[in-house]
Amino acid sequence: MKKIYFFIIIPLISSCVQVRGIGDDYKYLTNNEKNMIKAYDNTISPTRKNVYKVNATEILNEVKKYPKAIVYVFTVGCPSDTCLPLNIYEEYAKKHGYKVFFVLTSYKDLGDALKEPISEPLFVIDGNYYGKKFLRKYVSFFENELRGLDKNMKRTTYESLHFYENGLYKNSYYYLPK
Repeated sequence: MKKIYFFIIIPLISSCVQVRGIGDDYKYLTNNEKNMIKAYDNTISPTRKNVYKVNATEILNEVKKYPKAIVYVFTVGCPSDTCLPLNIYEEYAKKHGYKVFFVLTSYKDLGDALKEPISEPLFVIDGNYYGKKFLRKYVSFFENELRGLDKNMKRTTYESLHFYENGLYKNSYYYLPK
C-alpha cells in the first residue's frame, strides 16, 4: 500500500514545483523577457535592449572583427570564485584592448543578468540549434566549438573565459590572466 502512495504523491509534488536548470529555462521567462530575445543577425549592431540567441559559429564570426576578443560563457548566480560580476570582465577587456562578448548558458535568472552595470550586449546559447537541451549538453557543444574542437568531444576542463587574437583561438582560462 505504501508503494501506491509514493506513485501518487511524487507526480503531484513534481507538478507543483519548478525544476529549473535542467534545460535552457526559456519556458520560465516572463512575456517581457521573451520579447527581448532575438535571433542573432549579423547585419545589425547588438544593443543592451535585447538578448541575442547565438551558436558558436556566429560568435566566432563576430570575434574575427576584432584584433583581440574575449568570449565569457557564464551562468547567472554562479557561486564559484571564478565567477565575477560582468563589469569586472568588461573593465579588464577595455584596459587590455579586448572586445568582450558575454554569453549566457541559459535563460535562468535573465532578469538578474539584465541588471548588470555593463555596456556590452548579452548573448545566450541557442539550445535549439544544438538540439540537446537536457542537462544543458548544448553548453559543452558550444564551448567545444569555441575552442575549435569537435562539438562531441568529451570535455576535461571547464574554463569559461575564451581568448582570441585576430580571430584565432588562443587559450581558455578559469580566471582573468594578470
